[in-house]
Amino acid sequence: MVDFNSEGAFTANKSHILELVILGRRDELINTFQLWKENDIENTGKTTKLKAKLVSILFSMFLELERPLYRKLTKTNKETNKTDTTKYDELKKIIFSKEANDDEVIKAYMDLNNVLDELNLTKIDNKRIYDTTSIETENLEKGL
Repeated sequence: MVDFNSEGAFTANKSHILELVILGRRDELINTFQLWKENDIENTGKTTKLKAKLVSILFSMFLELERPLYRKLTKTNKETNKTDTTKYDELKKIIFSKEANDDEVIKAYMDLNNVLDELNLTKIDNKRIYDTTSIETENLEKGL
């Protein structure tokens, strides 16, 4: 988590600090998913409580990312100039619901994670692939 008492926190870029906060929440969410699944497999009584925690973390992440989520999940038809908010509305409905089932909670996470990937916050497969056995191809890829 970000230490706001540190002098370095205020010299850093605002978006970088926000990215760290979002990634911290995502880490907490993934750890809670792990506990939830573990308790589900063991058939303990804690699964309902952990699911409530999952939904609450998803809710806080939704509030944190509401504008980017809206921009990424809505489509505007250029011919009619109408905005289709179906995906955004579905995600919002699941996250704001008190009766979301397990599959809906997982779907909400997947949708949110897709947006984080599109925003390049969680993308790890960003290396360009090229044939390293061909010197000319390698030179072109490296701009030589």
